[in-house]
Amino acid sequence: MSDFSTHRFSDLFHIASERLAGREETRVVAASGATLSVSYFVLNAAATLIAGYGLLANSEAVIIGAMLIAMLYGPILAIGLALAELDASLLARALISEIAGVAWVLAIGILIGLVHWKIPLSDQLLARTKPNLLDLMIALVGGAAGAYASASPRISGAIVGVAIATALCPPLTACGILIARGYPTLAAGAALLFFTNLVAIATAAMATFLVLGHRARLAKNSSLLTLAARSVPLLLLVLLGFYLIDALHRSVEEVSLRNSVLAAIESGLKNTPGAHVVEVRLENEDGRRVAFVVVRAPATFTAEMVARLDDEIDRAVGRNLSLHLRTLLVEEMTREGPAFQTRRSEINMLR
Repeated sequence: MSDFSTHRFSDLFHIASERLAGREETRVVAASGATLSVSYFVLNAAATLIAGYGLLANSEAVIIGAMLIAMLYGPILAIGLALAELDASLLARALISEIAGVAWVLAIGILIGLVHWKIPLSDQLLARTKPNLLDLMIALVGGAAGAYASASPRISGAIVGVAIATALCPPLTACGILIARGYPTLAAGAALLFFTNLVAIATAAMATFLVLGHRARLAKNSSLLTLAARSVPLLLLVLLGFYLIDALHRSVEEVSLRNSVLAAIESGLKNTPGAHVVEVRLENEDGRRVAFVVVRAPATFTAEMVARLDDEIDRAVGRNLSLHLRTLLVEEMTREGPAFQTRRSEINMLR
């Protein structure tokens, strides 16, 4: 054998050895993430408390702090690696760790909801009850990035950023709070967001680990078992995708309708000095679409005024909506007296 061939063989052997060592190191990292320990429960408890109070306080910064220390992400990456390698032992450990973590976080979330049952539901909490396709896409990218980072020691710190993006602890904490407060439908939405993130991360991690060379250590006649094991997360992902596409469509339609109602109300109030819209909320009541609008104004609205605004909204949106208008009376004072005279405002409202 020539010197060139010898060196070439030596280089290939060295590369193969490095890859094998890298895969083994990835397995060690994944196994550590799937291990139940005191720190696993302590950090998840701390993350849940931080997330819970951040949700109640409507503080996004506090919620991000909870994502930094939560440890629910590790077992999901281990699930992805176990599916790639068809490692039943690792899969069992990872599932047990994730289920235990979910139950722990959910229980603490319920406790927070029971203790602070008088605090109103915040926007940050409600935002985690309506998952859509965008959440699924974020989790898919996060799962792939997390798997790649765990297999690359030099960039393993990126997993922290991925954990923030995929947000596992806050929706699960929100679910517990909503269960305690008696909102099963909203709680189901938060639980669906968590489940969407879990399935997407595990599926994307599995695909990434396969691309990186992690393979099942099974006989050739076990291809059917391999297909069946890897089809489960893919099937769940497809089913979630169909549902979340529809949810995204409904969400976009809702925002568009709300904006149209807001524009119509503002147009109807343009000749009313001192009046402006505070809130627009759309709900369903007895099979009808109802627009609840809050307006600050120096005078109250009569039924005739509301009827005219209602007709203007119907023309703008192309459908019949029932308008419920709540007026918050305000008085703006200057050194010369009231900025807006009530009688003049009422006349302008009728035009």
